[in-house]
Amino acid sequence: MINLNKQLLLILLLFTSKVNAEFKLGLENISHELLTQLKTQRLGLITNQSGVNQQGKRNIDVLQEHNLTITYIFAPEHGFKGTVGSEKAINDSIDTTTNIPIISLYGNGTGKSIHPKKINNIDTLVFDIQDSGMRHYTYISTLLHTMQDAAEFNKNFIVLDRPNPLATRMEGPLVSKDLISFISIASIPLRHGMTIGELALYFNKYVLKKPVKLQVVKMHNYSRNNGAYDKLLAPLSPGIRSIQSCYSYSFLGLLGEIAPFHVGLKTDSPFQCILLPKTIKFSENNWRKLQALLKSYNIESKRHTIFNKKLNQNFSGLRLHIKNINTVNSFSTFLSVLDFFKKNGVKLFYSKAFNLAIGTKGLQETIAGTLSRKKFLAMTEQDLKDFFKQAKPLFIYKPLPIVN
Repeated sequence: MINLNKQLLLILLLFTSKVNAEFKLGLENISHELLTQLKTQRLGLITNQSGVNQQGKRNIDVLQEHNLTITYIFAPEHGFKGTVGSEKAINDSIDTTTNIPIISLYGNGTGKSIHPKKINNIDTLVFDIQDSGMRHYTYISTLLHTMQDAAEFNKNFIVLDRPNPLATRMEGPLVSKDLISFISIASIPLRHGMTIGELALYFNKYVLKKPVKLQVVKMHNYSRNNGAYDKLLAPLSPGIRSIQSCYSYSFLGLLGEIAPFHVGLKTDSPFQCILLPKTIKFSENNWRKLQALLKSYNIESKRHTIFNKKLNQNFSGLRLHIKNINTVNSFSTFLSVLDFFKKNGVKLFYSKAFNLAIGTKGLQETIAGTLSRKKFLAMTEQDLKDFFKQAKPLFIYKPLPIVN
């Protein structure tokens, strides 16, 4: 009988340990006390198709099952369903499942504030969107804009935290004051290494002129090393539909702002390719050399060709695969890829948005040879160290980001 009781106790302890160790998103980890408080409030939910739990259920439905009142849904770039292309207008609509009005927070290339009539009809804004891990991805711009709106109208602001799919690394330039824009909303690192909740805490302390009444619902049992556990619960946008696109976007997002490169957009492998028009004579030997270069940065690749119907043009190059994003230094990879193509005679043409996205004019000056590479990298490194020191008290999860 004693041995049987010991066995039952051991089973109970093992079961309890397993339950306690279970990972939970912020959406899945809302306390009873907070739910009770929110039942008396009118909510504005800032979300899109990425706002689901680990079973794929929409946050709207999860919150309504807790008897919470959602007055409005607010949608960022790419729309509520995440199907609209980049920099396209997002129109207001209705969620056909719940009949809740969906209000657009994005225009042609920029964000929109919440109209006073709308925000005065709510008590609390709730933000639940999966971020990409890169500063120039505009979901975090919508985060800052809506925090500003909430602060201005004295509304509560709650962030339901989600993983950073790019995991631990913090790298790349911060944003120069003259280049702050909707695609680089604040002076944080290019690959910021933080969760959406940690970013909200940073914005509230160091960016907002007037702090908002902020609460971050933390994830349970989350390790930054795990990133997004090698999967996305839902596509982030038409261009980032898989974890591989998300990984490679960490440097191909910028490469896509430079002609003549094609990075696979509007194909079955968006942000997974480095391609050139076949009219540019780039030898097989050069592609093999690029493969070797990428492998030295822990990126596998294979030869890949596509036909772009819109351009009526063939493209040739590489399709990439990243096994472990923690081992990839995105910014160093980006610099080395640019150096490689320049060395091999490919002329580079930067889009108007390039400096805004990368946050500095220094890189183009470095590539052109008018700014010392050593000086540029030293300034970038010092800025990263200063940012890390400032942000460190606000980090929620271990291990802390790794500064590169």
